[in-house]
Amino acid sequence: MYNRQSFRTSLVCSILTALALVAGSYSAAASATSAPGAEFRYDTSHTTAVDIALAATDGGPALLSFYSEGTNGLRLLENAFTDAQGSYVGEMHLPAHLKQVVVVVRTAERQDTLTLLINNQSIAYAE
Repeated sequence: MYNRQSFRTSLVCSILTALALVAGSYSAAASATSAPGAEFRYDTSHTTAVDIALAATDGGPALLSFYSEGTNGLRLLENAFTDAQGSYVGEMHLPAHLKQVVVVVRTAERQDTLTLLINNQSIAYAE
């Protein structure tokens, strides 16, 4: 009786091992295929050029807060300061999926919220 049970157990284990190996090779082959001509990229972010010129300044720098907008609200990406004339030129490292950013402009006399499009990996705004 003991040998019969041992044989059944080893048979079941052998079948389960074979099924696991077949399933593993199928999933590896299926996940390795992609559409012809499609280029997979690992980049999840890129450098974005920023050129902002504010007209109304109080003679001091303005704080620019850049946010992404999602289902959970705004997420701060980066803060930057303009010069005394209200100009900011620089680069930011932004998530590649973003099509626009929300920019909050803060000075001693002003607070504005702007939605700016990202076009060709650049953000430009002039008042």
